[in-house]
Amino acid sequence: MIIKDSFSITISKFSLVYQVVLVLLIALLFFGIIGYAILAPTLGGYVGELKDLGIAGTVKDYLKSIFSGSSDGIQQDGANEYYQALVDTIKDIGVVTRRHVGSIWGGIIAVVILAILFSVFYHMCLYTVTDTLHAFMSSDSEYGFWSNMIANLSKSFKFSLAYVGVFIGNMIIVIGLSLGLGFLLGAVNNFLGIVFAYFTALLTISIQRALFSGWMPAYVVSDMTIKESLVANFKMASSRFRDALGVYFVLYLCTLILCIIVGICTFGFAIIIVWSVCAVLTQAHDMVNYYHYEGKKYYRDSQHVVDPTKKYKDAVLESPIER
Repeated sequence: MIIKDSFSITISKFSLVYQVVLVLLIALLFFGIIGYAILAPTLGGYVGELKDLGIAGTVKDYLKSIFSGSSDGIQQDGANEYYQALVDTIKDIGVVTRRHVGSIWGGIIAVVILAILFSVFYHMCLYTVTDTLHAFMSSDSEYGFWSNMIANLSKSFKFSLAYVGVFIGNMIIVIGLSLGLGFLLGAVNNFLGIVFAYFTALLTISIQRALFSGWMPAYVVSDMTIKESLVANFKMASSRFRDALGVYFVLYLCTLILCIIVGICTFGFAIIIVWSVCAVLTQAHDMVNYYHYEGKKYYRDSQHVVDPTKKYKDAVLESPIER
């Protein structure tokens, strides 16, 4: 019922998907402009010297010599001149990189800061989605997305800072595990290493999401403090972790596959739509899961109310929630 109602609520509030798409486009444009303004002068000299090395042409010639099977590039001492040119280019890249270490570290720090700021803004957007879903599920009310975001700006910002802080710690674990295990298996088989790294990343991200799926709903629905809602989240996770983990793993796997297919077919332009649908759907699932945990009635759509304390068909009512 939880999965079915999550899809039903997402369809009922599908306009949120368009709002998230718009917010993501604005955010990507805004942070992209700032990033370019910072990185262009910082890494301009480094990138310019790399271009002068003719890296693309060297790699192209080397790959062409491999797949063509030509022996024109074989020197008398048995070394392939294209391979030697590639080795020399790699050495030159190292020399250039050492000359610009300060600029490169400055660029990395700038990218990290921008990524954190974008993540905070993105979770503020998710907070607005969650609050809008709460208004619909609790009373079939319609709140404007932008007015909601502005009204809850302070509250959503504080929560997003806390959530992103936890998220960064989790992502360090995700990256460390996926890359570490991927490299270990890559020593046996490169393809196996890549596949295992992807599945490890998906699994650890799903675990993280399942562990914290009730944090934002508790903060929004029950009007708790950040600390109180985190405690309530862990209480819910202790009883619903296994089911939530399976749902998120399948959802993230399907989203990844769909993003690859859509990305190839649309040259990457439609990935943001898949991303937005996934964002709204996951927030809807978090909210339905929390409502069931709390035993609260909620609107599945404008005509039907669900009573989580009942089972199967008896749970769906056609009368409004008593206010």
